[in-house]
Amino acid sequence: MKSVKNSLLYLSHTTLSGILILLLMSIVTHKLSSGELGEFVLIQTYTVIAVGIANLGVLTAYDRNFFLYEKSKTKTYQLISSALIFVLFSLIFLFTILYYFKSFVFYIVPSGSPPEEMFFTVFIGTSALSLSQYYLTFLKNSGQAKIYVKFMIGNSFINFIITLVLLYKTNLNVLALAYAWLISNVMLLFALFSYHINEFKLSFSKNLMFDMLRISLPLTPRIFFGFLNTKFDKIMLGLLGSTQLVGVYYIGQLIAVIIFQFMTAIGKVFQPEIYRKLFANEHANNSLEISNYLLPFFYFSIFMALLIVLFSREFIAMFFSFEFEIAVPIIMILSIYYSSLFFAKVTGAQLIFAKKTHITTFLMFLGIAINVGLNIPLITYFGVLGAAWATTISGVLMTIISYFVARKYVTIKWQWKSIFVISIIFLCAVTLSMFDYVLQFPLYASLLLKFLTITFYFSIGFTLDIVSKEEIRKLLLRYQ
Repeated sequence: MKSVKNSLLYLSHTTLSGILILLLMSIVTHKLSSGELGEFVLIQTYTVIAVGIANLGVLTAYDRNFFLYEKSKTKTYQLISSALIFVLFSLIFLFTILYYFKSFVFYIVPSGSPPEEMFFTVFIGTSALSLSQYYLTFLKNSGQAKIYVKFMIGNSFINFIITLVLLYKTNLNVLALAYAWLISNVMLLFALFSYHINEFKLSFSKNLMFDMLRISLPLTPRIFFGFLNTKFDKIMLGLLGSTQLVGVYYIGQLIAVIIFQFMTAIGKVFQPEIYRKLFANEHANNSLEISNYLLPFFYFSIFMALLIVLFSREFIAMFFSFEFEIAVPIIMILSIYYSSLFFAKVTGAQLIFAKKTHITTFLMFLGIAINVGLNIPLITYFGVLGAAWATTISGVLMTIISYFVARKYVTIKWQWKSIFVISIIFLCAVTLSMFDYVLQFPLYASLLLKFLTITFYFSIGFTLDIVSKEEIRKLLLRYQ
């Protein structure tokens, strides 16, 4: 029941933070134009890529090696300290390089506001968040879900409040988003550092750092091209289209990505457990051991996707201006992509466990080739919807390819019959929602069909024995 409790804690954070960001963006889109919002999103995209490169894949290596030393407090503390010190100096080095070549940087980074102020403000905020991830990973892997959630919810509230204050009490306009991003993330890093300062002192271990680098360095090209791949749609929209298109696309993606955020929240429970089961070799005697464990997580992840797809039209109409109506089909298309990423989380763990991280680099190059090959023509001919389709098609193809590659090194036998049924229902819901958007069904007919779809999905959960009345009863009694 501890895993259930932690899942609920992480989900509470995801839900509350998601509500806050959606509410904030609803307010922001009435204060700023889609072009101004797109401007901030583009700069944030470039800084996330830059900071991701500076990390050199160390976070992934730290996440894996944590479980090798979790029984030794000394090595556990040395591991995180070594990672933090190394990445801090790496970020400082990158900042220096970017500042020295800022004329070139601002040539390729479009911005209507003072580019230097916007870019470096967002860069420092992103760097602070990057360093915070090491402390947060420590809390996650050590089972301190409650503390983790408190920090993250606090960060979301602070960002929400500061953004509103700067938007309405100053003349910063779009720069208000940048300064709120900086202040909230620096405060989060300082709070995490203060919380852990008495628990362990910063120290550097060359051996532990080299162990992490042996795993992380092969990931560096993958991280660069991986960030480029996931952000390529917005970059190309900015280059081939306009910041206005980027702003509209961002809103659609912001809502669709809730699916992935949901998976990430519950992934904080199931991903560490995958590593533990693999290290314990539990799947050797029972081939469905890991699949049986993961199937409920998959079922509820797709349920979240189902809700997002079915009610995207109503949500956009209620909270956003007419300028963002085109975000509805973007949400539906991208929901297919984000739903497929559940398997990507598992295949990634398989390759990292097998120490085959170099293979992910080749997979990433293939993914970029597919993504670029689709994005350029589809954006050119279909605009913002083309970007959504290109991202979805390339993402789903790479998920399938990664599955076949990963199982060569670590075999996880899936319950494909159940997965297929769940996936078909979800795709039918996407199709229904597309017709609803295009044909504009009457409200009563639209809502009736959607609630019938949800009811049928739950009935399938009981039929496949993924959800049981007894488990629900126990859960309600425990948390009532």
